[in-house]
Amino acid sequence: MPAAARDTALHALLPVERLLRHADPAAVPDLLELRVALESTAGRTVTRGRAARFLALTQTSVDRWIADGAIPTVIDIDGKTMVPTRELVRLRVEMDAARWQGAQRPLGVVVRQRRERAKAVPLGEIAPPELLAELASTGHRRAEVVDLAVHRLLARDLDERAIAIARWQLEAAAQDGVLHAVWAERWRTLLERAPTELCASITADTVEAARLRQTSPFKGLVAHEDRRALMHRLVGAA
Repeated sequence: MPAAARDTALHALLPVERLLRHADPAAVPDLLELRVALESTAGRTVTRGRAARFLALTQTSVDRWIADGAIPTVIDIDGKTMVPTRELVRLRVEMDAARWQGAQRPLGVVVRQRRERAKAVPLGEIAPPELLAELASTGHRRAEVVDLAVHRLLARDLDERAIAIARWQLEAAAQDGVLHAVWAERWRTLLERAPTELCASITADTVEAARLRQTSPFKGLVAHEDRRALMHRLVGAA
């Protein structure tokens, strides 16, 4: 794929992300289909140099923010450090908003805003002391506690738009064969419930709820920095 085509698709993802943030639930499926199509051209990940150009920063600056944890990375099959496209686009959208408000160093402003928002979340609502104590566990229970905390964070602001995204992600996973039909049907039933009932189901600390969260169609709705900041607080309080 020519570099110019990849870059054009990458920039075309920006208005899609902006629209998704405030979309009417009925418009969500079309926007997500468009996002997937654009990502197939832009790539699911980008190099650090390409990320720097997209954010209008130097690669040295991007590397510094990667080391700080503000920009997530993954390692590709060739061992290269890459930046996930979806998180990069989210970051750029928030940086653009900060620029429009006059910020001279928009990435720093965005990171600070994200971290302040994470600190404002009442930790006791996400993980009471008895749950925090279980973070010292190993194996499945520790992973369950993390999944539970993330879903409780997500449930604080769960709305019809987020539910529409989850429905689309559920059907995409079922169609691709990565989600067993039994779990797909269980989630379809849950997603038809009233938001308050749905929140109660996905945030329950039960064996059944933990199994459901393993196949959660809400994955990806909590941004990297929000999840990272939550984990820092959980570990620090445990």
